[in-house]
Amino acid sequence: MKMDKKILVIKGGTLIDGSGNPPIKNAIVVIEGSMIVEAGGAEETQIPRTAEVLEAADKTLIPGMIDAHVHLASVVGVDPDAATAILRSPPALLVLHAAKHAREMLEAGFTTVRDVGGEMIHSEIFSLKKAIELGLTPGPRIMAAGWVGMTAGHGDIMYNWEPTWPRKPNDPFCADGVWEIRKRIREFAREGADLIKTASSGESPYTSREYTKEELQALVNEAHALGMKVACHSTHAFGTKHAIEAGVDTIEHGYRLDEEAIQMMIRSDVILVPTLSLTRPGRSLVVGRKPREKERERAEKRNLENFRKAYQAGVKIAMGTDTFRILRDFWGQNAYELEMMVRGGMSEMEAVIATTRTGSAALGLENQIGTIEKGKLADIVVVDGNPLDDIRILQDRNKIQYVIKNGNIVVDRVNKGGEVLL
Repeated sequence: MKMDKKILVIKGGTLIDGSGNPPIKNAIVVIEGSMIVEAGGAEETQIPRTAEVLEAADKTLIPGMIDAHVHLASVVGVDPDAATAILRSPPALLVLHAAKHAREMLEAGFTTVRDVGGEMIHSEIFSLKKAIELGLTPGPRIMAAGWVGMTAGHGDIMYNWEPTWPRKPNDPFCADGVWEIRKRIREFAREGADLIKTASSGESPYTSREYTKEELQALVNEAHALGMKVACHSTHAFGTKHAIEAGVDTIEHGYRLDEEAIQMMIRSDVILVPTLSLTRPGRSLVVGRKPREKERERAEKRNLENFRKAYQAGVKIAMGTDTFRILRDFWGQNAYELEMMVRGGMSEMEAVIATTRTGSAALGLENQIGTIEKGKLADIVVVDGNPLDDIRILQDRNKIQYVIKNGNIVVDRVNKGGEVLL
């Protein structure tokens, strides 16, 4: 016997559908099962007789938000140094830390995150992703990356700077040479990675250029052949150019861009994930060190100018915070990045689009999520107030009235007190 799918209708709110179209007042969104089947004005959208109706008058509907750059398996409140805290934690404990952070993201209206790797050998994130999909624990949809980097490169240096630490054979952070890189990517494909993360320039004193052109091209070729996008950490213009020439899909951070790098990004349709939140007030730019406000202000000014230059030129931008290490007490406050984007020149509508439609494109999920329209998965946030009037309201969890993921109300602050509903 065929079971009818549950029908949920959100009625009466202002719809910001994430496409950039003007908001629709007194909107109706019809959800059947996990899918949106209708979305539009009350005049042209009929409410099915058997539907459960969620009244949203005086509220605003936006697509579920997407943070395209997080590291869920960070350790909070245990060790003053985030990297050593991770290394001292067994994978099972890291999964529990990651599950807590995932829950906090969902409570804040983020229905999808991209975890860009770098912790241990990543099995904890793959396990958490599966647990969320199976309904064992609440959390956003996770796109999980496998990290592939060179010896003495960005990821390796970050976890091995103490000279007294013994080097481990077959270090999972490192792969050198074309065939070693290809093999590591194939291993990640077997483990369930959705994408590959690498670096083309880093901050360490031991390296500026990371992989050679030949190695980076092989990395991108192998990842794409296995259906995975490539996210590339780059903090210098030369690294960004190197990565774009190799064919990467997104540039993470992308600091110190020059005009040539910007034009290359536009021509190649590469998306920038700027991580402006790293210079949030009260944060040190070095883990374990007390905040130095003048240093932070200089970095904030530089990063905002870099962002503004890319945005005004027409580079596609997706929202990502890099929550981890410096921002490891930031979980659930990720919408601060939208405030920074507006400070950098975006309109409030453009900031919402960066966190929804463009975010979905960065993840390769633009046909499934990112906008509220017929045929998409029903990931919707109902907000008390209008973020187009003040983008900062998205940072106030009390304003996040309902969070709907895959058609299910998973957070209800109107009737259920705001706890995640399994």
